[in-house]
Amino acid sequence: MKHWHQRFFWILLLFLPTQLGFHFWPDWAGVLGRRVDYLAPTVYLTDILIVFIMISWFLSSRDRSDGDAISYQCEIASSKTPRNDKIRKVRFAIIVTLLFIAINVFFAVNKPVAIYKWLKAVEFVLLGWYIVRTKPKLSTIIIPLSIGVFYSSVLAIAQFFLQHSAGGLLWWLGERTFNAGTPGIARIDWYGRELLRPYATFPHPNVLGGFLATVLLLIVLRYLSILGNLKKKIKLFYGTVILVGITALLLTFSRSAIVVGTIAIAIAIARNVEHKLRVLGIVLFVFILTSYVLRLTSTEESVVVRQQLNDAAIKLWQSSPLFGVGLGNFLVRLPEALPTRTIYFLQPVHNIYLLLLSEMGIVGIGLIVLWIAWRLNYEFRIRNYGKNSTKEIFIIHTSLFIILLLGLVDHYPLTLQQGQLMFTVLAGMSLTFVH
Repeated sequence: MKHWHQRFFWILLLFLPTQLGFHFWPDWAGVLGRRVDYLAPTVYLTDILIVFIMISWFLSSRDRSDGDAISYQCEIASSKTPRNDKIRKVRFAIIVTLLFIAINVFFAVNKPVAIYKWLKAVEFVLLGWYIVRTKPKLSTIIIPLSIGVFYSSVLAIAQFFLQHSAGGLLWWLGERTFNAGTPGIARIDWYGRELLRPYATFPHPNVLGGFLATVLLLIVLRYLSILGNLKKKIKLFYGTVILVGITALLLTFSRSAIVVGTIAIAIAIARNVEHKLRVLGIVLFVFILTSYVLRLTSTEESVVVRQQLNDAAIKLWQSSPLFGVGLGNFLVRLPEALPTRTIYFLQPVHNIYLLLLSEMGIVGIGLIVLWIAWRLNYEFRIRNYGKNSTKEIFIIHTSLFIILLLGLVDHYPLTLQQGQLMFTVLAGMSLTFVH
């Protein structure tokens, strides 16, 4: 099983954009008598890959000659904190966290949902821990992510011009069957004509847009940092990926993703371009593009809906300020906070920070901050980075910042499989490259 975990991780990144999965529909996976996808236990292809990663990593870590499975004891010995004291602190932190989880589940109205969501949280924490421990190189994750951007973008462009799903074998990647007339489908008013916004294999164009904005920035920054050392074929590959990726990003008509993505990419290019006129041209292009997109896709209703969801999140948090209403229980309790809305309004608050606050309370947020601070402090004390790592640190942290910024206006980094995977990979990589 030696090195198999690396292969499975590469495949996981390759299939990150997909959403092939099997949904289970127990009685508790619904609100107001309606099935809700966000609550349904689902086994995705990517979940199976994560299981394979963890099993093969565990088996390979038993072999001391495996360079990727560096023992935890070695790192502890290299730090200033005595080993026994370190173990005691970790055990105490785990016990406190488990106690909080038990209390959070106790306060949940729908306890099966809370338990399921905590199990999912554990899954992604383990994946993040795997990334931190094995320290994959940026160069190894860029290739599968670039391929994912390419096939997702090509499919999105095809869907836009076809104005319906491509169908066929793409169903096995998670493409849903839809057309411009499908009820509830995302559309854009293009000068009086209703056009379908492309989904690719994502559950919504906004999620596709967030994926493209985040990963394209990663690709552009990496491409510019090693441009002089690339062969022509590799340059052509990355150039093609960036071109089709930006095209697909624009066709999603996701305001937040387009604005944040284009500004971030423009800044990345400006950072690597010395000529001031080129920088001025890039800034002007971004200003015109973002102004056009905001004018074209801005709707008063979407702003009102998001504000009402924000208000509902605050109300639910106030009902249980310390421990929250229970992980995954925002939707369960939403009808209480918005009694005038219909069942078609069941969606998470479009702000991951308000979502966490309402579901986990102040104590939960505090524990997250303490865990992050503890890990960062540990990394600061044991890591030594050379100048060669500076560019990779900037690339990873910038991409993580983008997805955290998008989390201010959407919920998918915490509520949807692809968003959770994006966030976990970037967060894990950022801890790997702490500086």
